[in-house]
Amino acid sequence: MYKWLSDTLQGPATVITANRRLARVLKDEYAQLQIKAGRKAWQSPAIYSWKDWLEARLLEATEQGDLPTRINSHQSQLLWERCLRKEFDEPRSGLAALVRLSRDTWQRLADWRVSIRDVARSAQSRDHKLFASVAGRYLAIMQREHWVDDAGLAALIDELLRNGRTRTKGRVTFVGFDRVRPVVTSIVEALGIIGCDVRFLPARPIAASVGLQSFETADAEMRAAGAWARERLAEHTDCTIAIVVDNLEQEAERRARLLREGLVPGWQYAPANVAHAVNVSYGRKLADFPSIAIALLSLQWLVRELSAAEVGHLLRTSLLGTASTAGRSRLELRLRDLPDRSWSPAMLSAALRGRDENTDALQWLSMVASITKQRRELLPTASPAEWAVYIDETLKSWQWLGSNGLSSVDFQLVNRWRELLNDLARLELVSPVMTLKTAIRRLELMATETVFQPESEDYAVQLMGPLEASGAEFDAIWIAGVSASHWPPAGNPSPLLSRQLQRQNGMPDADPDDTVTYARSLLMHLGSSASEVICSYPLTEDDAEQTPSDLLQGLRVESRPAHPDPGWHATALSQTGCTVVVDDTVPKVLPGERVAGGAGTIQRQLADPFAGFVAGRLGVKYLSPQAIGLPPALRGNIIHDALCRLYADTPSRSDILGWTDEELSARTKQSLNSAFARHERNTDAVLAELFKLEHRRMSGLLRNFVAIDRQRADFGIAFVEHEVDFSEANVRLRLRVDRIDRLPDDTLAILDYKTGAPRRFLTSDGQPREIQLIAYACALGGTVSEVALANIDTREVSFVGAGRNDTNEADWQQRLTQWKRLVEIACKEISGGDTRVNAAQSVKDARDFNLLSRYTELRRDG
Repeated sequence: MYKWLSDTLQGPATVITANRRLARVLKDEYAQLQIKAGRKAWQSPAIYSWKDWLEARLLEATEQGDLPTRINSHQSQLLWERCLRKEFDEPRSGLAALVRLSRDTWQRLADWRVSIRDVARSAQSRDHKLFASVAGRYLAIMQREHWVDDAGLAALIDELLRNGRTRTKGRVTFVGFDRVRPVVTSIVEALGIIGCDVRFLPARPIAASVGLQSFETADAEMRAAGAWARERLAEHTDCTIAIVVDNLEQEAERRARLLREGLVPGWQYAPANVAHAVNVSYGRKLADFPSIAIALLSLQWLVRELSAAEVGHLLRTSLLGTASTAGRSRLELRLRDLPDRSWSPAMLSAALRGRDENTDALQWLSMVASITKQRRELLPTASPAEWAVYIDETLKSWQWLGSNGLSSVDFQLVNRWRELLNDLARLELVSPVMTLKTAIRRLELMATETVFQPESEDYAVQLMGPLEASGAEFDAIWIAGVSASHWPPAGNPSPLLSRQLQRQNGMPDADPDDTVTYARSLLMHLGSSASEVICSYPLTEDDAEQTPSDLLQGLRVESRPAHPDPGWHATALSQTGCTVVVDDTVPKVLPGERVAGGAGTIQRQLADPFAGFVAGRLGVKYLSPQAIGLPPALRGNIIHDALCRLYADTPSRSDILGWTDEELSARTKQSLNSAFARHERNTDAVLAELFKLEHRRMSGLLRNFVAIDRQRADFGIAFVEHEVDFSEANVRLRLRVDRIDRLPDDTLAILDYKTGAPRRFLTSDGQPREIQLIAYACALGGTVSEVALANIDTREVSFVGAGRNDTNEADWQQRLTQWKRLVEIACKEISGGDTRVNAAQSVKDARDFNLLSRYTELRRDG
């Protein structure tokens, strides 16, 4: 491949490529040619991408002091944004997209050498006139400040070449320029004037035979392409293979995964160098990389409050602070139980302080405290350069990227981030001072606009877009998606310029013929880039039938049987019948083992033994989502806390009857104020209003609860929130009983508060639904004559249970003994390591641990 390269670079010679990727490939190829020739050292070849060549010519120009000041893309972006804001009275949410479109249009005008005066004269719609006005303002600033941007660089170099202020000697070869723009043509003429031998590398002959294959779906097409590449690599391990897909930037990651399915079946659990065997030409936005996203999010906390979900990201990540996250994960679980609010660093420190003593949790809270201090000490404004230094030092103090070593990709990513900070510092030319909030917003926008792709040589197949593949050479190429609906691709004329102006100047996609001609040329170049060429298309897409593109006629394609689609590796693996069942029973509960979950574990054991094992012995908890407003668990905790405080002095029924309305109001108010107090600290306005409404609702609930207590027979409250140890068959549990009443005959009544939807204690056949009440009865000494659920909800406040009042004493004790036997059986099953899955339970009941129990699969296979 690239047999022309050595001869082309003989003597004074320069190669200019259409993109940086091709320039990098040609440099690598030239180095390999020198090594094969036995050379140990050689002069670096003059191979540049178009933009880099322009930059080099500017740096080598004479009389540098007279040249315009070069502004980069980020400085230009800020300037365009300011010019656009002049046209709008109010900020617009789509301004970033409008800036991007304006800059693209400005670049197109420069490439086709169209003046702003012609743009203004041809403007027909309001959008055309608006752009002409904004572009005129932008140009005026550039001329006044004597600046030049990316778009104006080629015209400047053209002028400098013609004036003899910058030079290029010998042969100049252009490679990969499928669409030659007028500004390039002008520079070619200028090079000829100064004596250069200018050439455009001719296209190679089209492959003798081009195969055409069709597939049921686009997914099958990509997997088959991967399998085809695997076969080629098995035959020749050093061959270069490209898979070309149009619109790659829209679904780069997904297409790469499909390609890997065919290329490396089981790539998900392969070593990193194998799993990443596909090199995607289109990189990702810098802001999409997790480490950059975490850096930007953490910086936001310096200038605004974060949502609970955002704080959760910072707690879970190992990219801030130490690599250990056990303590921080427990803090994040605690955060999920708190009301959703906007968290300042100070508010979060107060809410989570003392919740976990693990080292990583303490270090993380220390970092949060430092953010609080930094917020107080922030300068009102500073230069972008000063903010860039401040941001860099701040991230270092927060141990951004953690304590683990950096991989090669991470190292490249950090270097690109620091380049971005340098670009932020250079904004000083356009904006001398700004607030930190503005600086972070600019940095975030710059990261969103910057595409980054790590350099790596450890790849076997290149997944590319048509433009990235232009000018490159391969041993084999597969061009996917060549259907009539995608080739030619949809035209992209600028909506900010009149169509007449675009046609007059021959601008891209100004009319359908141009779009078709360019697409045909591009497809022909791809067909000549390798000796083996395959084109393919899906038979259906979005439920619509597809046909091959008419543009394929120029390639003289031959229909061939479709390469086999290997399908999904996981599906094939599941059908092998190689599942191994290991007889590995759960160990019995040891005498000193503490089982988690309290009485709820016994309840789970009776309903689904596997759930009892997972919750009680493994300590697994359901990860509740961050609630909107006040979480149900929080409302329940406040009710429990308020009732505990209301009855803290353990009054009797006669005492409760003696409370006057004023005293009852005072008691309920005081108990609720105390229960709400720790949750109401540092609330925002919305949350404060929610608490106020909840306070009012719960006040009525407490009064209704007291009214029911007054209607009961005599009792005296013995304990509230009473903790008791329970032990049965080596199962040791720590139980907390909401309330225990002592009746006149010295027997006990056990109450369990329920704050959700009202519940019933007994099933239709007289068995207990809530076994924890019976577990409490087993744990308590003395005779239990009543057990009841106390429903405390807006829909219903009631006591629902069972006891000797429902039957005679002998029958009640017999029933209670039978129910206690259920608790004993459950404990023996837990102790023996019972992990059966209850296949008869509902999907809703099994959902919490479905991932572990494989309940859905068991039901399907059963």
